[in-house]
Amino acid sequence: MNKPKIALLIDLASLRISCEGFKKLAEKISADFEIVNCKFYSYVAKRNRDFNEYIAAKGYDAVTPIASRRRNKLDTRQIIDGTILGLNSSIDAVGFALGDGDILPIVSFLKLKGKDVYEIGVEESPYTPEFSGFIDVDETYLRKGYAAPPQKKAPKKLSEAKKIQPEAKAESKYVEQVKQILSGKDILNKYR
Repeated sequence: MNKPKIALLIDLASLRISCEGFKKLAEKISADFEIVNCKFYSYVAKRNRDFNEYIAAKGYDAVTPIASRRRNKLDTRQIIDGTILGLNSSIDAVGFALGDGDILPIVSFLKLKGKDVYEIGVEESPYTPEFSGFIDVDETYLRKGYAAPPQKKAPKKLSEAKKIQPEAKAESKYVEQVKQILSGKDILNKYR
């Protein structure tokens, strides 16, 4: 039986995982999925030197951080790549390891396109209930000297009713907005 195909979009600055830790994580993910692509964001060759040979051997992509005075909490390039995967690929799922930021629009968009979206992290975020699932990263996978990223807000706990019947949940406002834009009703009514 073929496993579902997954693409991983990993922000190394947020996850702070070592190469050995990532290999273990990839092995864990490979139990359920076929990893067809992986892209690393915030990659700095000197700081992430242990990844150099691994990325080259696997044929994965790495993106260096954009020099900026203001540190972005969410890498825009991850969102763009996620959108491209939603539009132009035959993958079944996308896994995001990312920093704090409003990820809900891309999660809603990918789900609308029929893709499962997984959050990858040490701890669940406030947005975890909106994802298709959560892939737990063991703290032993992190680089030495790094603790789990601090959590600003406590994650929302799902009630038992929501855990049993997730499809009964109303669509988020982002899904409604995306559907409205894609339908083009506003534009058609304007020019009639």
